[in-house]
Amino acid sequence: MELDDFQKCWQANDARLDEVIRLNRRLLRATELEGTRTMMGRLRWSLGFELVLGLVSLVALGAFIAANVREPRFVVPALILHGVALVLTAVSARQWLRVGALDYAAPITQLQAGVESLRASTVRTTQWVLWLSPLLWTPLLIVGLRGLAGVDAYRVLGTGYLAANVLFGMVFLAIMVVGSRWLTKRHTGAAWLQRLAHAVAGTNLNVAREQLARLAAFEASPRSIEK
Repeated sequence: MELDDFQKCWQANDARLDEVIRLNRRLLRATELEGTRTMMGRLRWSLGFELVLGLVSLVALGAFIAANVREPRFVVPALILHGVALVLTAVSARQWLRVGALDYAAPITQLQAGVESLRASTVRTTQWVLWLSPLLWTPLLIVGLRGLAGVDAYRVLGTGYLAANVLFGMVFLAIMVVGSRWLTKRHTGAAWLQRLAHAVAGTNLNVAREQLARLAAFEASPRSIEK
């Protein structure tokens, strides 16, 4: 075989290989993006459910406040819960809109940034909910007993007991905030912190993140770039 014929044969084979790679790239992108779209769809349903629960909570707490408007000892804890419910409902609504606004035709890096931002926001929100739970337990107890059973928690449990619970919640929150900052500074990138964030983020976001990472790695490989 002449050298020119060999070069032509080599170039033809290389062109066919590039065509196969381009086709594989398109197939992989379509497959991974379909999986990502499915995960984000499930997340949006979950956020929609949270949004509905938040709206129901706001209406119920509003009705409770109206029914006890002349009794500040019940209105104040209800207002605290109402404020927290309002914030969480707004966060759920914002996340719901952001998931719906994801552009799957955009570059993978842009889609990755959107999913990563959603993941970080979910982790932060869950973190604060867990931290505030001990502090919110007392107003929830007061409102719950009054609204569901007509029981006055101040008389049944005693003001001292309720105050001790509030104090415990404040101390717990302070310890968690300070401890979190200390751990973040000293153990940035620690494996156990990454595993914790992974668990908090939830299955849908984690799977979508991993799918996009695989697709981004494939597209970044030299032979995957279309000529």
